[in-house]
Amino acid sequence: MPLSQSLKTQEQQATAEIGVIINESTIPGIKKNWTTINLTITDNFGMDWDWLKSTFSTFQMQVIWPIMFGIPDLKRYLGYTSLQFQPEYPEGWAVKVEPSSIKETTQGKKFSVVVSIQVNELASQYSPTIRIKAIRYDALGGEYGYTYITLPVKAVSFNYVFVNALEPTKKAAPKSVVYFPIQITNKGEYKGMYQFTVNGQLGTYGLVSQQSLILNPGETKTVQLGVMTPEVFYDIGTPRQVDISVYPLGNPTENFDFSVVVITEGFYISPLISFVLAVIIILALLVYFLFFYLRAKRERERYGKPEKPWKIPEERQHLEELKQDDKQAYDKERMMMEDEYKSAMLWYTSYRAAMKRKPKEIKPVQTEKPKKRTLTIFKRSQKKPKQEKVEAIVPVDDQSKQKALAKIQREQEKQLRKMKEK
Repeated sequence: MPLSQSLKTQEQQATAEIGVIINESTIPGIKKNWTTINLTITDNFGMDWDWLKSTFSTFQMQVIWPIMFGIPDLKRYLGYTSLQFQPEYPEGWAVKVEPSSIKETTQGKKFSVVVSIQVNELASQYSPTIRIKAIRYDALGGEYGYTYITLPVKAVSFNYVFVNALEPTKKAAPKSVVYFPIQITNKGEYKGMYQFTVNGQLGTYGLVSQQSLILNPGETKTVQLGVMTPEVFYDIGTPRQVDISVYPLGNPTENFDFSVVVITEGFYISPLISFVLAVIIILALLVYFLFFYLRAKRERERYGKPEKPWKIPEERQHLEELKQDDKQAYDKERMMMEDEYKSAMLWYTSYRAAMKRKPKEIKPVQTEKPKKRTLTIFKRSQKKPKQEKVEAIVPVDDQSKQKALAKIQREQEKQLRKMKEK
């Protein structure tokens, strides 16, 4: 059965004299979108002007009747009146009436009126009474009286949270984790469970410390948002945004979004890269030492590099015995071995350098071509040409060897002279 209300006031002030019927069986819950309530307005004011106009003349009603009934302002009621609707509602609510006014109405007429109501998350009241002031204007346009249409409404169960990032921007190194403290406050009227989705940009990844959160009305809790920055070798300072959505459990469409920014700057060397570089460096060092070891071994075999006498097993054993028996003789013989080794190394160095030096190319000796004989009448005595002595050409290698041997012999003689002086 439709609900009906009689809205005639008991006060002395004149009312709009209307009747209101709510067409819905119950008033629906109000949502964030517009919710409509259909009303039927019946005009109960004064007399039926349509019937009076068709029954009596205008002169009779406007001239004779005021004198007859002793009502000087009877003209206010002789004609069509009008209605105007003015909604009144608390903060966080919105109300509109269509049509907002009705012109040329009289007793007995009915009109359809649609009341649209919506509520947002910042509403100060959850279940207020919406009032619509219906004002009656008489035939002359003056205000006659008013009546309030009251609609007790209630917001549907909605969730609203206030999200506050305490530090919306932070700096971090590449391939690191930075944490953002996030405060979440339940601004709704009911206890609710909220979930999170995190979407990182430019290679970032985010994770909330709690995947779901239960909040009572007015309660505030803090969660930690961990953000991992991407792996880059060097970054001069790139801002990377991370978007977070908070929504009630089972209703991801009613989400509340916010963002934080991570600025990545600095260097990062991957452990794998470090391991590979270490292996490459070790291999390079091994190749380096192996190359020089093989080259030294080849030179010893080719040029006969001398060995340190005190490292020869027989000499080493002899020195140990001598050290125990006569320390002074041991020091003298040890010094003599070092001098001999230095002399031998000088010989080896000079000999190796001489052997590595490239022999100079010997240019072939050009011989003069024999001159043609000329017939002369008078023959002159010709001197015999001097015969040049041609020395035997010694190969360059043999010369280098001889010089090296001579130098070594001189060094050995110096060493022997030093030993004799000691």
